[in-house]
Amino acid sequence: MSGSRGRGGKDSQRGPGGRPKRPAVTGTGRPGARQPEGRPVVGKRPSRPGFLAVCGLMWIAAAIFALFALHTGWKLIAVICFAGVGILYLRGAAGSYLRRPGPAPTGKK
Repeated sequence: MSGSRGRGGKDSQRGPGGRPKRPAVTGTGRPGARQPEGRPVVGKRPSRPGFLAVCGLMWIAAAIFALFALHTGWKLIAVICFAGVGILYLRGAAGSYLRRPGPAPTGKK
């Protein structure tokens, strides 16, 4: 019996510092390969400001509904949460509206 009791030994899988060794990652493609032009990049288009504004207004409406429809114990929690989510959506709508591409500025006044 070796006395190591399964905590490593001569053929331990641990590297320096006691950390486990990571297997080497081998790439299957060329190192400098790029995506061809014209392929869509997922997640780069900002959301439409109108959609975000409608979602925000729906959350604000849910907060108003909760203010009048829920019992006293749950009213404060729900109203704060619903209004907070609505404000975040309205903030996103404003940011999306301000970042959208517009017409190029001209030198004429």
